[in-house]
Order: sequence, then C-alpha cells, then structure tokens
Amino acid sequence: MARIPVLVVHDEIGRVISIARPSKGVKVVLGTGLGQTVFETEVEEKSIVELASGSHRVDIAQQSVVLCTKPSSP
Repeated sequence: MARIPVLVVHDEIGRVISIARPSKGVKVVLGTGLGQTVFETEVEEKSIVELASGSHRVDIAQQSVVLCTKPSSP
C-alpha cells in the first residue's frame, strides 16, 4: 500500500492530538493549542486509525512516529 502525507498535531511529550490528511494540491494551515506543534510525515494509509488510537507518539529526536509502550498494571 502506498504511503501518504499526514500532519500530526502533538503535545510537548509527543502525544497525538489529531491527524490531518491533506487533499492533493491543497495548502493546509493547522491551528494548534498551547504547547502543541505539528509533525509532517508519510504513513501507510491503513495505519492512520492506529495512530489516532493513542498507541503512538511523535519522537522528534528520531523524526518519526513510534509505538509507545504502556506501563503494565500492578
């Protein structure tokens, strides 16, 4: 499956707030809240729902979206 461009709004610790998939040839301007920034990347189209589920975080140091592990319950 082809990779498509997405814009990921995230907070200071990388939590995904929202994901935008721009239409081809359209300029997109995203508004963000305090402490939020936008990361532009390409992902498999089928993975967009997975990214929005809260199981991934933006890692600016690695310039990627990574699967985050949740701490196990005691």
